[in-house]
Amino acid sequence: MQALTLMNGRVMTAATNVGRSETLLAVIDAPFLDVPGKIETLYLATLSRKPTAKEAARLTLHVEKSDNKSEALADVFWVLLNGPEFLFNH
Repeated sequence: MQALTLMNGRVMTAATNVGRSETLLAVIDAPFLDVPGKIETLYLATLSRKPTAKEAARLTLHVEKSDNKSEALADVFWVLLNGPEFLFNH
């Protein structure tokens, strides 16, 4: 039950909502960041570290292939917030 609440609850929905999350909006709207820079910023904001080369390449491809880059970045943020590294370290 706790895992489902974390993944799909109101707090997580608000945190990863493109129209409501201040963190996500700041990253999406940053004109000085390219896609890899936006992903790196999301990593630093959530995990306090930069992504590995493999993580960065995989997520950059995901965002760049997407028709809606904002939603793809929200997906990245959701994954980071729901991953074990965030849940157990923060």
